[in-house]
Amino acid sequence: MITAGPRLDFLVSLVPSCGTLCDVGTDHAYLPVMAISQGRVKKAIAGDIGEGPCEAAWKTVHSHHLEDVISVRLGSGLTVTRPGEANTVVIAGMGAGTMVEILDAAPEVLASPTLTTLILQPMNDSEKLRHWCERSGWGILREELVQEGNRIYEVLLLHKDPSFHYEGLTDLVGDDLVRRHHPLLGMFVRRLIAKYDRLLSSMEKSSKARQSEHYQTSVETKKRLEEILHGNDCQ
Repeated sequence: MITAGPRLDFLVSLVPSCGTLCDVGTDHAYLPVMAISQGRVKKAIAGDIGEGPCEAAWKTVHSHHLEDVISVRLGSGLTVTRPGEANTVVIAGMGAGTMVEILDAAPEVLASPTLTTLILQPMNDSEKLRHWCERSGWGILREELVQEGNRIYEVLLLHKDPSFHYEGLTDLVGDDLVRRHHPLLGMFVRRLIAKYDRLLSSMEKSSKARQSEHYQTSVETKKRLEEILHGNDCQ
């Protein structure tokens, strides 16, 4: 029995019923084991670029007697799966920039008609994924926030949508979260505002920094975040 935290539990809950799941950066393979055990998927690929994580993943799979349905594979990104093999891909626990590199390196996998769902949980720079959607043929079906300890994680659920265009007030906060008045939105936005307060306070010590384009865009971004906070009556 795997004891998981809220983040992993939530990611597993998003996995749709399908034939094969591919978990990129699987580490201990907890996510695919949970998805199989809950009957969400029939088979899974647990991929990781590191030999250590793959060994840990194999031990987890073996201890749950799932060797026949979970394949542990050593490799970078989506090179661990073939086009047409996976129906759902999960990439979690890494920076959005790295995720974009992984996705861009696998156009044939992403173009496969059998692949219908991407579940992405970036550790930072989520705006890069929103920009990626606009040029990739994928669209944001849903965004979520999940709290574990003192940290709030962003989760993006994507499906194929060639016409997708992001229309949020700022690319730092998912428009879907704003529309649905997500219960964690207020806390999440306040933390972003505090981050920009610290940045602007530091830049204001230098006249050159105050005159920079970065300073001006940061001021504008903070204003937009405050609009979201006050416009949604966030608690």
